[in-house]
Amino acid sequence: MKQYLELLQTILDKGEKSEDRTGTGTLRIPGYYYECKMEKDEDGVIHNYPLLTTKKMSLKSIFEELTWKLHGNTNIQFLVENKNHIWTEWPFKEWLKETHQTELLKNMWKDKEKSDYSDAWKSAKKNFEEKILTDDKFRKKWGELGHTYGFQFRHHGEIRTECPGIINNVIYPGVDQLMNAVDMIKENPESRRIIIDLWNPKDVNQTLLPPCPCFYQFLAYSSGTLHLNMYQRSCDTFLGVPYNTAQDALFLCMVAHVTGYKPGIFGHHFGDAHIYLNHIDQVKKQLTRKPHPLPCIRLNPNIKNILDFTLNDIELIGYEHDDHIKGAVSIWIRTI
Repeated sequence: MKQYLELLQTILDKGEKSEDRTGTGTLRIPGYYYECKMEKDEDGVIHNYPLLTTKKMSLKSIFEELTWKLHGNTNIQFLVENKNHIWTEWPFKEWLKETHQTELLKNMWKDKEKSDYSDAWKSAKKNFEEKILTDDKFRKKWGELGHTYGFQFRHHGEIRTECPGIINNVIYPGVDQLMNAVDMIKENPESRRIIIDLWNPKDVNQTLLPPCPCFYQFLAYSSGTLHLNMYQRSCDTFLGVPYNTAQDALFLCMVAHVTGYKPGIFGHHFGDAHIYLNHIDQVKKQLTRKPHPLPCIRLNPNIKNILDFTLNDIELIGYEHDDHIKGAVSIWIRTI
């Protein structure tokens, strides 16, 4: 993933220091692009899968979040059950705010450099996740992220109303963009309208964090190759982007698999590409490392429906990597 390291270096060299919604501060550039070209051989092995090698990445976490989205889920329960904590911070913060636990919010960091969360924060977050798993009422109220990825993939534009005795009564069903895209690739592959749009202005304020990767266009070629362009509006390049690239490249592979194509180019288009100021040292450390050859993946040939994939249906081959580099995620702290 030399392309990714070049992005990091570009931000360090040319980025403008800026304040941001989290209060952490960033270096940012206004747009970037790189592409990842994959090739599938006659044995079904997909070469050059863009899984970062200069620090350890978890294919398990990447796949779990992807399948969570594709099944239309918006509650963190599934992720927490699988020991995946990437989305807990946002509803946890909202719970603290709404229950007036202001001291934890004010003292969420262990140091002024914001290198890690305080022990009190971590302990409270652990208790929060335990309640998500054990208390159904608590989970329904506090585990929801709102109309974010899963909702937009499978229910885009859906209108619901709450009436006495009827919860989430659907009065307009919305659009299943995922299945529409799969069907169009099969039935009308020449179309330039095979698009999944996760950005619905009406829903932006009904979610704890609007989708960052938000616009997908599939391009099916007569050579039997399927390509995917993805636009990401907000790009946390140290923590988020390596997962975003690997996840949506996997999404391309899975869609190609169930539509009878070979995966080709995953084009990653960046809007606001930034490095949080509390990640600068980690970025510089990563830039001292030499990339290993990219790994391969192989998908279970018996899977015909994109919703049937499990982690066991994805074989990761030849993944060499350096050690994990830790960094704390920055979250939005509204006025307390």
